[in-house]
Amino acid sequence: MNTDANDHDVWVDAVSHQAVDPAQSRDRSFYDGMMYHFVDGVNKGIFDSDPQLWVSTAHASETSSSLIPGEGE
Repeated sequence: MNTDANDHDVWVDAVSHQAVDPAQSRDRSFYDGMMYHFVDGVNKGIFDSDPQLWVSTAHASETSSSLIPGEGE
């Protein structure tokens, strides 16, 4: 799992599953050693109210981490 943001990283909002540019995102939370980026403050608030819910769901491994285009294809 890559937590270093660069021009090739695409992050996915753990709540809405929308792509997030970490260089532009002002809404982020650090939880359990991981940085999570969000499309807006509403999703950040939802995540912050119960982060374990969002990282323990079946889709968490894909949606809460950095996905680098071209890798794993």
